[in-house]
Amino acid sequence: MVKVVPLRFITYDPLKDPSKMVYRRPIPKPMRAFKGFFSEFLGTLYLVYFCGGSVCAAFAVAGDSAARALLGALIQGMALAALIWAVSGVSGCNLNPAVTLANLLSGRVGLIDCLSFVAAQILGCIAGAGILYGCLPNLYRIDLGVPHLAPGMNTGQAFLMEMMLTCILCLCVLGTSVFNVWDRRLNRIAPYAIGLALFIGVGIGFNFTGGALNPVRVLGPSIISGVWSHHWVYWLGPLVGAILAAFIYRVLLQERFDVIERPGYIAPLIDPSTAVSSY
Repeated sequence: MVKVVPLRFITYDPLKDPSKMVYRRPIPKPMRAFKGFFSEFLGTLYLVYFCGGSVCAAFAVAGDSAARALLGALIQGMALAALIWAVSGVSGCNLNPAVTLANLLSGRVGLIDCLSFVAAQILGCIAGAGILYGCLPNLYRIDLGVPHLAPGMNTGQAFLMEMMLTCILCLCVLGTSVFNVWDRRLNRIAPYAIGLALFIGVGIGFNFTGGALNPVRVLGPSIISGVWSHHWVYWLGPLVGAILAAFIYRVLLQERFDVIERPGYIAPLIDPSTAVSSY
């Protein structure tokens, strides 16, 4: 039977009601998996829309390369931070196969969730690029933001740059969201830090490789626009960067800890899980 919540003229705050307590309902595994899949799909859709749109907006008006790089980097960094606040509580807000791979190798995400998230990201990037295509006239589409190598840049240099920039992004994700056992307050600043890492990466790479740092950020626009420019660089570079970041944290930077008995701890006489709250 579905309980109907009555209409109220004043917002009801259960935390201020002394007769109520907060209870988090358990979510079945299939529903939890669906929510994680959908949050990755929706987040990646918006991220690709914002990233591709930032490039189209940067080239829509006359301006120098530095101003375009700043605009693109600022929009993409702020968009990622906003999306982390929006969906991180559901799936962790990966939105990037490279970040998902780093989380998998660090032990944060299981293999099944990893495959589910990557599938959602691929579908989301195609949907986001398709919506962007429908929003812009042909004059301003500009390949939907598909990155290109700058004149004089070879694929080896582009691979190395994408690898290094993605590595620092993944290190920031791992440092603020995964390996923060001793200070959970780092979760509060994670959106700022991760968004700043993307801002720096895009700002550096914008005029050289396009500053993708995310394979699906290139995949979606490439599929919709039909433009494929050194596409393997934007997969191999970020994925190798993610592997490098996971290795650095798991082998070199991660603090080792064990869960032991608390000294002087006395077990309560009443089981807290069966006790009735008086609040």
